[in-house]
Amino acid sequence: MNGWIIFGAVLLFLVFLFTRHLRVTVIWDRAAEVYVRYLFFTLYRYPAPPKKPKRTKKAKKQKKTVKKASPADNKQKREKTDIKPEDKGAGKEKPAEKQEDSPGGNETKKNTEKKKAKKGAGLDIELIKRYIESASPPIKRLFKKIKLRDIYLDYVVGSDDAAKTALKYGGVCAAVYSLSKFLSTYFDTKIGEINIEADFSAEKDDIFLYAQIRLRLSTLIACGIWLAVRVYKVYSGSRKPEPAA
Repeated sequence: MNGWIIFGAVLLFLVFLFTRHLRVTVIWDRAAEVYVRYLFFTLYRYPAPPKKPKRTKKAKKQKKTVKKASPADNKQKREKTDIKPEDKGAGKEKPAEKQEDSPGGNETKKNTEKKKAKKGAGLDIELIKRYIESASPPIKRLFKKIKLRDIYLDYVVGSDDAAKTALKYGGVCAAVYSLSKFLSTYFDTKIGEINIEADFSAEKDDIFLYAQIRLRLSTLIACGIWLAVRVYKVYSGSRKPEPAA
């Protein structure tokens, strides 16, 4: 009975892990910030936090030994470093001269290079199409399961000229709203707020963006396995048996 309880607890824990969302938070406020989180853990962060250099015990010991070094030891080190230029060349042998390649070896190298060039130049377009067709279903399903949440955009348009600001404001409005329609058609999108204004006294644009991308870990793993299986089937079917010698 205790074994079934432990098995059920482990199974529930695994279900809990694989049904949680992998969250990617994107922030733009004069600089880009990206956070990849899973549960309470931050898996990736951009820009990375600065690391403080740690002083090791070896470095501390080396500093102490340098301070304790006597002038006699320094004198011995100088005598070792003072080597005459005649002694530097002693004991060294001249490098062996390169042997010239034989004409037969050059011909074989040229033939192998030509064969490699012919193999690389020939692209199998049909095979590439098959790879794309096999990869498209899992990728489409992955895109459908991606969720875009809490999208907030505050865009203040500005430039050095009032006429440029007005034209720029119209272009930004058209681009942002067309992009929002594109995202809502291909992804599960929920837009929080989009605010676009024109400030004729400002010389530069002021942009603030906050968005969150969510995807279940189980969906990511399942689509990855599905994609790998389909690509492997195409790869194994495209391999031709080598002719017998």
